[in-house]
Amino acid sequence: MSHPLKLLSSLRLAPPQGIIHVGANIGQEISAYRSSGAEICLYFEPIPDAFEKLKANLANIPNHYPLQHLISDKDDEEVVFNITNNSLSSSMLPLGQHSVLYPNIKYVNSLKIKTITLDSIIKQKFSSHNFDTLIMDVQGAELKVLNGAERLLSDRLTSVYAEVSEEALYEGGCTFEEVTAFLKSYGFRLKNLSMNYKNWGNALYVKNTARKKVFPKPPGKNLALKKPAKQSSLSKWSKPNDALGAVKGVKNGSFGFHTAKEVNPWWQVDLLDVYKLTQVWVYNRVNARAERSRTLTILLSLDGSEWKLVYANNNNVILGGIDTQPLIVSLDSIPARYVRLQLAEENCLHLDEVEVYGSPL
Repeated sequence: MSHPLKLLSSLRLAPPQGIIHVGANIGQEISAYRSSGAEICLYFEPIPDAFEKLKANLANIPNHYPLQHLISDKDDEEVVFNITNNSLSSSMLPLGQHSVLYPNIKYVNSLKIKTITLDSIIKQKFSSHNFDTLIMDVQGAELKVLNGAERLLSDRLTSVYAEVSEEALYEGGCTFEEVTAFLKSYGFRLKNLSMNYKNWGNALYVKNTARKKVFPKPPGKNLALKKPAKQSSLSKWSKPNDALGAVKGVKNGSFGFHTAKEVNPWWQVDLLDVYKLTQVWVYNRVNARAERSRTLTILLSLDGSEWKLVYANNNNVILGGIDTQPLIVSLDSIPARYVRLQLAEENCLHLDEVEVYGSPL
């Protein structure tokens, strides 16, 4: 789970000052958290056997605290906490769809545990510390944790990293869309999403005020500006000459063009001449559904019929836009006239603006 800290670094955000990890198990991320330079780290783990190992692993590490609590949305509520045969999938919720996806994982034990909210325990024991990063591995109970952390979300936290799923994996659990909507009400936006083929994965949310707006200077003339553009399809939100919306020279954080939902939707621009291309700048839509860019690829062509793949973001990166900075793809002076942006999945493609830089042959 060092991944969220690497993401923060790649987004040019300040390193964490205080980390809260809910569902820490035995502390597999201790080394990464120590390397981050965080002033304080809290590790919450309710399972007794796992907690004893966690406590041993944290022995003699200053300001890294193991805490044996079950974090939820209420204080002093007694719940049944279910323990699986692999420990890592243990949850306060019934397995539900999880048992269909992973039939070998079963509940083998259970404990009655009283819950506590993050707001309560921080106020009781750590009120003088600054916590800006929350990491959750709580097996479907993400909204319960977040509902019990309203003061932290409002006043302290600037980034939240969580396991998410398109449909609830645990009975009574939450979905990716529900977590996203809840965090949006506190000023957090989805910044990165990685999903596996079973439709669950990890998401990073960043509070608007936490973002450093770093806008690099364009390397020259934008070759794509007001050039002819096409797209693979139109959506019900499309405008006349929709594809030209991405080369109009105006960026507003919404979509400049919008395809229908289809397999491998694409948009392309004709530069009207062959250039040695050095960079492509992509401004993603940031007002909604930014995660749809997760499989974006960039292809180049001399004649519009044969295409060369020059970039693929591998189902992981959620592109930046006017809120942070664009995705900048560097090219090695590749000769091309046409630039195509395409998704490697079935989805809608919509971006704010695309800029292309290079020099004449």
